[in-house]
Amino acid sequence: MTTSLSTTSKVSIGSVLLAGAGAQLVDDAAIAVLPFDAVVGPLSGLIAILLTAGAARLVTRNKQGAAIARTGLAVGAVSAGVGLLIGGLGLVTILLAVVTVVVGVAGAVAGRRQPGAV
Repeated sequence: MTTSLSTTSKVSIGSVLLAGAGAQLVDDAAIAVLPFDAVVGPLSGLIAILLTAGAARLVTRNKQGAAIARTGLAVGAVSAGVGLLIGGLGLVTILLAVVTVVVGVAGAVAGRRQPGAV
């Protein structure tokens, strides 16, 4: 059985890959460029998580319905995958990857008005 998704629920692969990978790479670039490594270093995971939420929000700005959550999930998963490739498979990085996926969905969905809500 095959189904086709409507055009309003499709996830654009290019923008998802760019947003997810960009969130992780901007975080790494910030650590390399900013001089106060002792302050920014421990906050690296938090910076990447916040960038992922912002990227998911940006990518889903013109989406409606289920496509918002799907796109946020995809951005979070790509960001988590890139983070695991960069950071390794330690316990802390795996926990941060799980949080990154959840934050990708939350960043895309949070603050949106329900259709038909007053």
